[in-house]
Amino acid sequence: MSGIARGAWIALLQVALLTAVGGKLLYDRAVLPRAWIETTGVDPDLPIRGRYVALNLVLPAVEEAPIEASATLAYGRVEVREGRAVAVLVAGDPVMADAAHPLAFVRNVGMAGKRWQTLVPVAFFLPEHVRDPTLDRQPGELWIEATLPPRGAPRPVRLGLRRDERIEPLD
Repeated sequence: MSGIARGAWIALLQVALLTAVGGKLLYDRAVLPRAWIETTGVDPDLPIRGRYVALNLVLPAVEEAPIEASATLAYGRVEVREGRAVAVLVAGDPVMADAAHPLAFVRNVGMAGKRWQTLVPVAFFLPEHVRDPTLDRQPGELWIEATLPPRGAPRPVRLGLRRDERIEPLD
């Protein structure tokens, strides 16, 4: 087989892989539940940052197993219950971090009620000339609409601002 033929096969394989991943993500976006989730902006300390914002997801909690009131770490997943996204949590034991509860959450002491936020932020990529939406935002103002897969972190779809008890998507 000549070098050109091998290169063509590799290019075809890469196109097939890209198409498969893109198709799966589009299918997931069409089929899986979506919900609006409150966020807090994080400024990642990375030398090559790119055009994205890192966002911690802030969610009300539902406890699958009892969690001590003094606990600051828990594992869980994000689900839609009664029309809104919630963190379904188990105690903060690393043994509990299995396939059913892959996300780590920390207690958000600055907010009222049983509120937890993701330990690892999600990235939302921005167009080139858009201003950073996390600047000058009050807590509870910036939200993301996200696809909620059965395992893993929510996948951000779009940003929105909460105004008068409703969320308006940003263009």
